[in-house]
Amino acid sequence: MKKKFIAIITVVLIILLVLGYNIMTSGTHYTSKDSDGNEISFNYPNGWSFQERTPGALIQGEKNSTENTSNRSVVTITRISANGTSVDQVKNNNIYFTTGKVFNETNRSIDGVQATVLDIDEMGGPERGKLGEVKLVIFSKDSYIYTISFVTGGSLEKLKSDTEQILNSFQTGS
Repeated sequence: MKKKFIAIITVVLIILLVLGYNIMTSGTHYTSKDSDGNEISFNYPNGWSFQERTPGALIQGEKNSTENTSNRSVVTITRISANGTSVDQVKNNNIYFTTGKVFNETNRSIDGVQATVLDIDEMGGPERGKLGEVKLVIFSKDSYIYTISFVTGGSLEKLKSDTEQILNSFQTGS
């Protein structure tokens, strides 16, 4: 009886692991390389489209299902050389950080390194009030500083599964 129970639990755990993996990897895989072979890659959910502005250094994506432009969702990924630049400098010069209001700051692991994650109320000045919310992720790896900004006209909560899928699968390297 005990062996049968352990076998059933093992099968259930394997099924849950396979389902979890499929959920994490569903959607589409995106890879971009610069001329030196430095790569950025990640999985993104269905309903998003991405394009390179500068290979391996500036990638932008937009959620296709947003019909109302005030609730548009956009992600921008940048990579700059860390030579002479710090993560704090990049953060302090970020337009969302300088013009918005940080309402949550945490740390998390992205591609094996610690990243700073800032949730920001995007502000449009005193006459316009709050425009939306931004999740700004900043980290340094292999002589580069990466920023990933998720911008939405609505609440970040509505983008939570999308942002998690991109951040959990995000990788850099050559």
